[in-house]
Amino acid sequence: MTSAEKLQALQADVDVFVGATEHTSLASLPHWGSLAVLLVILHCETQHGLVVTGPQVRGCTTVGDLLKLLP
Repeated sequence: MTSAEKLQALQADVDVFVGATEHTSLASLPHWGSLAVLLVILHCETQHGLVVTGPQVRGCTTVGDLLKLLP
């Protein structure tokens, strides 16, 4: 799966990422917060069978960093 495909799947599940690119800072997203972190965790588990933690997600600074967590 390419980074563009990963981003597209993430955008489909988590509205916060609509219009974002790999270079978008998570802090610049208007609704980035604890609920978005939970939605990312849920996306990783349901779409990729991957268990990630809140600290892993919060440790990311850009959308691209999040995408690197995904297989």
